[in-house]
Amino acid sequence: MTGVPPGAAETLPTPAGPRPVPISVAVRDHRLPATGTAVRDYVPERASGAPLLWVHGGAFAGGSIDMPESDAVARHLAATGRHVRTVEYRLAPDFSHEGPLRHDPAGGRYPAAQGDVLEAFAGLSAGGPAFLGGASAGACLAASAAISLRDDRRSLPVGLVLVYGLFHSSLPTHTDREGLRLCEMADAQAIRWLTRMTLNYAGSNDLLADPRVFPGEGDPAGLPQTLILDADRDILRASGKRFASQLRSGGVPTVERVVADSEHGFLNEPASPHFARGTAEITRWMTQAATGVRPL
Repeated sequence: MTGVPPGAAETLPTPAGPRPVPISVAVRDHRLPATGTAVRDYVPERASGAPLLWVHGGAFAGGSIDMPESDAVARHLAATGRHVRTVEYRLAPDFSHEGPLRHDPAGGRYPAAQGDVLEAFAGLSAGGPAFLGGASAGACLAASAAISLRDDRRSLPVGLVLVYGLFHSSLPTHTDREGLRLCEMADAQAIRWLTRMTLNYAGSNDLLADPRVFPGEGDPAGLPQTLILDADRDILRASGKRFASQLRSGGVPTVERVVADSEHGFLNEPASPHFARGTAEITRWMTQAATGVRPL
C-alpha cells in the first residue's frame, strides 16, 4: 500500500477497463440436515480455489438469499471460478415498531443465526479449507462464527471477508482525524436505531459484551487472515476501523480497504461501480490469500 500510513485503510478508486469473461455457473438450492435451513450453492463449471460461505446482511432481522447482496455477489464471485454458498439464516424479530423490545430467545436471536452459519460452513469446508465472509450484519455473523470456532478449537476458515460490518454492540469512538469524521456522521437517531438493532439480535443486555455475539467486544487473536472492506460514507465504518485495529493488535494478518465515495450497502446495488470495485477486491484478496501470497 504505497503512500498509506501503517494501520490506515487504503481507499480504492472506481474501477476502469474491461471485465473478465464470466464462467457459467450452476445454482442449486438445498437444505441443511440439522435445522432444515435453506442454502444455495453457486458452482462454476471450472471451480478452483477454496470455496466461500457468504452471509447476507439485513440488520439481523431482514434480508434473504434472494437479495442482491447475497445472490448478485455470489453469482459474480462464482463467475470468477470459485464455488460460493449462501445461507438463509434464521432472522431476529422485527424491531421497527415503537416501544420497548421484548427480551427473550424468540425467533432468530443469538445463537440461532450463528448456528445456521456454522452448520453451513461445516458442510462447505468438509472437503477442505474454505473462506467465510459476509456483509453488514452478515459480516458480524461471519466473524462471530469464527470466534466460536476458535474458542471451541474447531477448524478455522482459511480467511475472513468482512464487508461494511458491525462488530461491536455500540459504535466505537476514535480520536484521529478520520475517526472523528466518522463519529460526526452518527447522529442521535442513527445511534438509537443501532442500539435497538444490537439488543434485538442479542435478546439480552448481558450478551452485548459477549464476543461470540459481537466479536469486537473481545480479543480476536487467533482468527485467520482477514479482509476488512468498508464503505466510505458509512457510520459502521467506525466499527470496521476499530475491529481492523484489534485484529492487527492480536497478530492477525489484516488488510483494510475503503471503497471510495461509496455508502453502506453498495453490494446490494449490482449496477453501481462500487459493487464492481468491491467484488473485484474480494476476488483479488481471496486469490492471493488462498495461494499463500500475503495480500497487500
